[in-house]
Amino acid sequence: MGNCLNTESGKVIGEKSMWAEVGERDIMVNTRQVYPGLFVCGMSANAVYGSPRMGAIFGGMLLSGKKLAVLIKDYIAVLK
Repeated sequence: MGNCLNTESGKVIGEKSMWAEVGERDIMVNTRQVYPGLFVCGMSANAVYGSPRMGAIFGGMLLSGKKLAVLIKDYIAVLK
């Protein structure tokens, strides 16, 4: 069957219409490893997991990037 992403469909789901409040909340949940060694954050995370577009209005993009940096740091530490 091939390689699949860590999503409901195994593929990129795609962004929904803009809904800033929900998209901003979801961006933190969706910032994670989507495939071994492949991580997503920001608007790409919402696109992969099918969340609404959010617009950078409440700082979610910055917090998503910060969360991703920690996730990757921890991932690399485990590999060593």
